[in-house]
Amino acid sequence: MIYTAAEIKQADATAFRQGMPADVLMERAASAVAARLTFRPRSSVLVICGAGNNGGDGWVVARESAQRGCDVFVYAPFGEPKSSEGERHAAYARRFVTIVEEPRDADYVVDALFGVGFRGPVTGKARDVITWMREQSAPVMAIDVPSGVPSDEASEFDGHAVKADTTFSLHGYKRSAFLTQTAPYYGTVEMVDIGLSHKSEWRVLTESDFDRGLLERDPYGHKNRYGHGCLIGGSRHLIGAPFLAARAALRTGIGLLDLAIPSEAHIMASSLPEAMYYGIDELPDKTYAATAIGPGLVDDERSDRLWQTVSRQSKPLIVDAGALTTEHLAAEGPLTLTPHPGEFARLTGRSVAEIEADRFRIASDFARQHGIHLILKGTHTLIVKPDGTGAVNTIQAAVLSKGGSGDVLTGMLLALWARTDRIDTESSPNEQAVLWHALAAQAASRQMHPASVLATDVIEAIGRI
Repeated sequence: MIYTAAEIKQADATAFRQGMPADVLMERAASAVAARLTFRPRSSVLVICGAGNNGGDGWVVARESAQRGCDVFVYAPFGEPKSSEGERHAAYARRFVTIVEEPRDADYVVDALFGVGFRGPVTGKARDVITWMREQSAPVMAIDVPSGVPSDEASEFDGHAVKADTTFSLHGYKRSAFLTQTAPYYGTVEMVDIGLSHKSEWRVLTESDFDRGLLERDPYGHKNRYGHGCLIGGSRHLIGAPFLAARAALRTGIGLLDLAIPSEAHIMASSLPEAMYYGIDELPDKTYAATAIGPGLVDDERSDRLWQTVSRQSKPLIVDAGALTTEHLAAEGPLTLTPHPGEFARLTGRSVAEIEADRFRIASDFARQHGIHLILKGTHTLIVKPDGTGAVNTIQAAVLSKGGSGDVLTGMLLALWARTDRIDTESSPNEQAVLWHALAAQAASRQMHPASVLATDVIEAIGRI
C-alpha cells in the first residue's frame, strides 16, 4: 500500500483509540527497522535523531543496535524528543549509547531527523546537518523517508535532502518514493509492516502481480474466443505507429484484428499479413470487442469524425497519442486514456512540472472527475480507476524511454480489453498490460544493450517473459 502523511497519522490515531499506547507503537516500529539493519559485527553507527517521532524511532534503533554489539553514537541537533514517549525511549537508550555534540564519522549513518510530516525546503541548522550526511562515504539508512524529502508531493522540493542507500518505509510506501524528483533519494526501499490496519487508495504492483495465466491458450479454443479488436491510427508522416500497436496486439494474443489506416500507410500492409485492413475513412460497420484509437493519428477534423463513430460503441475504448484531446473525454463504453506527462499537461491545462510533482493527486482527481480509466506513463506508471483509486508499476524498464514504446502498450491494452469477459484474473486489463509491457522490456534488455532495444524488440519479447 501507498500512504499519504495524513493517512499515516490516521492509522496511528486509530491504533491509539483501539488501545495501543504511543510508546508501544514507537517501540514496535523502530524495533522492526532495527531487525532489518545488517551492520557488520562491532561496527560504529551514528544515529542522527530529530525532535519528532522519527527521532524517537531513532533512539530505539540506536539502543537496539548497541545491544547487538555495535558501537553506537547519537547526535540530536534539536535536543530531546518533544513527545513523552520519545523522551522515555531516549532516556532508556542513553544507558547504551554515547551522546555526541557534533556529527562524527562512523561505519554507518542512520537518518532519523525528519519523518512524514516534513515539508520543505530545509533551512537553518537542519540544512547543515543534511549537508553533512550527504557528504559521508558511509552507507546511510533512512527511517521512513530520507530527511528533507516530502512524503506526498514535491512542489516545494529543492533537491536538498539526504540521499539514502536504503530507506525503511514504515507501515507502507510513501508517494514520493515514486515521483521523478524524489525517488532517487530513497535508494533501495524496504517496506516495514508495523501491524497497523491497512487502508489506502493506492497499491504497488510488482512482478508477482502479473497473471501468467494470460499466456495460456485453450487447446479447444478458436480465434473468436480471444476477441476481435479494431485499431485506428496513422497519418502521412506517422505510418509506423499503428503497425507497432497492431503487432503488439497480435503478440499479446488478440484473436482477430482490423487495422484502419490512411492510404499512405497501405504500403506497409505486407509487413503484417495477420491483420485485416480498412481505409481510415471507411470504418466497417461492426461491433468490436474493443477499439484503440490514436497511434500515429493527427489531431484534426479526421480525428474528430472518427471519434464520433468509435465513442458511440458501448465496448471498451483505448485512447492514445493523437486522439488524446479535451474533446475526447467521454464515451459510451469503458474509456482508457494513456498519456505521457506532456500529453496529460495538455489535457489538464497544467505544466509538466506540476504534474510530475504531484502525480498521484492530479491523476486521481482527473480520473474521478471524468469517470475514466487513466494510465499516466512514466518511470513509475500510474494506473487509475474511474473512482480515483489506483496502482503504481514498480517494474522499471529504462529501455521504454524510446519512440514507439507507447504504441506497443496501446496494442497490448487492446488485446487484453478485447477479451475482458474471458480473462480469469482479479486485476484489471490495464494493470496487466502495464506489467506485461514492462516485463517484456526487461526481457528485451537482457538480450542486448538497453540503449539498442527498439519498440519492435519489446514486441518480440512479449511472448518470452
